Amino acid sequence: MDKKVPATQADKIKEKFKNQKDFQCLRKEQVIEAMSPEDILQELKNKGLPTYGTNRERIDRLKKANGLNPSDSNSAKKGSVVNSIEAISKKREERRKKMEEEKLYKEERKAENEAMGKGGDVVFEAMINQFRSQVPLQDQHIPSSNLKICVCVRKRPIFTKEEAQGEIDSISCSNPRVLVHETKVKVDGITKYLENHTFVFDNTFSEKEDNATVYEYSLKPLCPFILGGGTVTCFAYGQTGSGKTFTMKGLQSMVVNELFSASKATFFVSFFEIYGGKCFDLLNDRSKLQILEDGNGNIQIQGLVEHTAANQTELIQMIEYGNSVRTTHATTSNEDSSRSHAVCQISLKQKNIIVGKLRLVDLAGSERAQDCISNNRQRRIEGAEINKSLLALKECIRALRKGPDAHVPYRGSKMTLVLRDSFEGGSDDKKVIMIACISPGHSSSDHSLNSLRYADRLKEQSSGGNQVNQFIPKPDVAPVKKVVQQPLPSAKKNPPAKKDIKRDLERQEKQERQDKQEKQDRQERQDKLGKSFKDMEYIHDKNSEEEDNFGREILDFHEKVETILAEEEELLENHVNAIKEDAQILTKEGELIALAQGDGDYDVDSYVQQMEVLIKQKLQVYQKLYEKLLTFKAHLNEEEEFSNHLTQNFQNLKK
Repeated sequence: MDKKVPATQADKIKEKFKNQKDFQCLRKEQVIEAMSPEDILQELKNKGLPTYGTNRERIDRLKKANGLNPSDSNSAKKGSVVNSIEAISKKREERRKKMEEEKLYKEERKAENEAMGKGGDVVFEAMINQFRSQVPLQDQHIPSSNLKICVCVRKRPIFTKEEAQGEIDSISCSNPRVLVHETKVKVDGITKYLENHTFVFDNTFSEKEDNATVYEYSLKPLCPFILGGGTVTCFAYGQTGSGKTFTMKGLQSMVVNELFSASKATFFVSFFEIYGGKCFDLLNDRSKLQILEDGNGNIQIQGLVEHTAANQTELIQMIEYGNSVRTTHATTSNEDSSRSHAVCQISLKQKNIIVGKLRLVDLAGSERAQDCISNNRQRRIEGAEINKSLLALKECIRALRKGPDAHVPYRGSKMTLVLRDSFEGGSDDKKVIMIACISPGHSSSDHSLNSLRYADRLKEQSSGGNQVNQFIPKPDVAPVKKVVQQPLPSAKKNPPAKKDIKRDLERQEKQERQDKQEKQDRQERQDKLGKSFKDMEYIHDKNSEEEDNFGREILDFHEKVETILAEEEELLENHVNAIKEDAQILTKEGELIALAQGDGDYDVDSYVQQMEVLIKQKLQVYQKLYEKLLTFKAHLNEEEEFSNHLTQNFQNLKK
């Protein structure tokens, strides 16, 4: 350690004088600080110094004149302001520098995208990439063998054509999570931001995973279950163009090959579609089928032809042919949108006994459900039917999860009716796979979110799996009108005029007639729909609780559409019967005319009498048909008015 150097005599003298000077300055400062404002003012005048300013400024001026340092409060204040200005300037420069760097990055990124044929918004692209860097790593996929209901999501890759049109990949997948980065712009029209939605499913497949990976964790683990006598139903759901058909084709070929190689049973295949409430056989010249329920409660599809497949190649060819004759139609967003639900049913039989069953269901494009508010009646009816069937399917799958005592509303739609044995039984011999396919483009975010929300609701756990879920339909009663109690008239006041009493009675009678008519119309719809009415009510109530699709209104619209479809069937049947009866009457008329124009004599009175009978029969046939037509026309007008009301509500909801 260094020794302390002793101070010299000169240093000691300097230190002594410095201390004396500091003491003298301190004494002077104390004297000045102790002076009154009047003394300070007089002292400044004596020294010929300015007298303006505050008392503090005068004291500082007097200190400076006496060789003392003035108070540092002003200088500190001045220094603080300068520092603030310098800090603001520094931040401004940093902000400008950052803006220049961002601008340069945007230009460079834009040039790179243009070179690669991309045209997306580089700001949103950068924000999405930054968010993706924080997404947790992907977990291992789980096989579907241990799940009664397996809900998967598959994202397709973004196409080069889409990137050239300015599309951005706004979907991130990291099993079991899927994130939708919804691009938004604030009300100022400038500030851009992301609204991120996160969902968790049993398995999530990214665009980098092929059909073999999807099959490995979806259908393949269930092949032993099928061969053991179980029933597996696989649904493909999503927007048209999201990869449903690509996924289903890959799964079909792989599962068919595996089942054929592992089983010696005879394979039977049938393929039909459900479109607009009607059923058509896709492997039998699209012949119309009848969906009937026998005395034992079993659903029979009358006219459906089952074809035997000798090998897997023949079976796959039949499936491909069925897909090629499906009903499609161009929409505003897709040129070839599926308008129907296609059901491919593969049954494994030994000695005419089913030893395993697989159903592959390609659902209609989910965007078609939004056609409920279309200007075209045919599109509206199609959209309502698709929407209703998807809602019914959701409740049936949920019921399968809840257990054997849950109510299964399979009569809520034609599709769930024909798939009844996929949901009922409550045992371990039924399993369901739902594969929701989503498009990555940011312009499809709404459709992707709808698909994910639908799939998310399928996997919701019931609050009590062992509880009995009893369904009690609501009594069909007329709406209760609110009655306002009026105060009793005073004896001093004039009694109501007879005209007012008559007007009130007429208004009351009119209201009663309207209520009665509403009740009759509802009862008429209930009679037409039969047993399906209760299941529709059940589905309506369940979805009204979740506030889906504008609440109760759009669900009432489904009822009206179902009634129209039932009446359309009835009207067509009556029309055909009328033509047949008319043909029989026409034959009799021909015989009567031939008799009258013959060479022999004929009884003119008999001719007139028979002709009158034939004309009355004709009038009766067509009068009955005309009344049916008027009723159908009135219901079409009601549907038009209700649709306009729904459209207005939808527009108000978007504002």
